[in-house]
Formats: sequence, structure tokens, C-alpha cells
Amino acid sequence: MNTSSLRLIIVLLLAVAFAGNLASGSAHAATVAPRIALLDRINVVRVAHGLPRVAQSLKLRGAAQRHSADMLHRNYFAHTSPTGSSVYSRIVGSGFVSGYAWVGGETLAWGTGSLEGAHATVYAWMHSPEHRAILLSPQFRWVGISRECGHYHGFANACVWTADWVTRS
Repeated sequence: MNTSSLRLIIVLLLAVAFAGNLASGSAHAATVAPRIALLDRINVVRVAHGLPRVAQSLKLRGAAQRHSADMLHRNYFAHTSPTGSSVYSRIVGSGFVSGYAWVGGETLAWGTGSLEGAHATVYAWMHSPEHRAILLSPQFRWVGISRECGHYHGFANACVWTADWVTRS
């Protein structure tokens, strides 16, 4: 076995072990903020696919937060709000891309119970061709993640996720 094969096996084993800890309800997972748990899970999957990690952006997180809160408050699920706010306008409005050439994307999810967590969210995105393409895109370097929970689509304790993805040059 060559060195690069051994490294890949070690990375995959560490990714599986780390993912198991997050999904198992360990003490660590219980103390990690949900958006950090989602970032960790995203990066586990990206690394397992030979991609670089994405870094969080507070500016993009603010844009994602406003969108999640709006979807929860207005009870809709879409990339464009009823008032016309779009992925493009939210990313530009965040100030994160000012002065840069950039490409952006957005992934959304919502769920209740066991389907509201980071593991289930990334699992769903990986099984959706459009979301998988964004999550596994080698071009994205930054992400802003938010989760808002409350009464949504008739469920008392639903959580709505928004992840805004960007690369800039």
C-alpha cells in the first residue's frame, strides 16, 4: 500500500469516527452550536471527497440568518422570498462580495425531530443532485450557515436551515 492510499484510508476513518461522534449524541455534539455542527459535517463530507474545507463567514451567516428567519416567519420555503429577495441580493447585501468577482449558491432544508439536525441535513443534501453539486463544488471556499426553529408548516418545533456559499476572487 502506498503512502497516499494509507493517508486516504486514515482520513476516511477519522471522518467516519468524527461523524459518528456528532450523530451519536455525544457530550461534544450536545455542546456544539447547530450551525457549527453543520459546518463540521459539511467539511467531513468535503474532505472525504478530496475537497478543501469551507470556512464560515459572519457576513454570509447574517444573510443566511435573515433568510431562515423570514422563511420561518412567513411560512414559505424557497430561494426567493415573497418580497423578491433572492440569493443574489442577499449575498450582495451581506457586503461579503463587495469589490470581488464571485460565484454563489444556496442550500435550504427544514425538518423536525431527528430530521432537524446537521447529520440529517447533510444526508438530505447529498441525496439531492442540485444540493450535492453545491456541497461538493470545489469552487466554494466560504459559507454562511443559519438555523431558525419554531412553528413552521404546521409543526411546533421545526427548524429551517439556510447555507449561503461563495467563492470570490
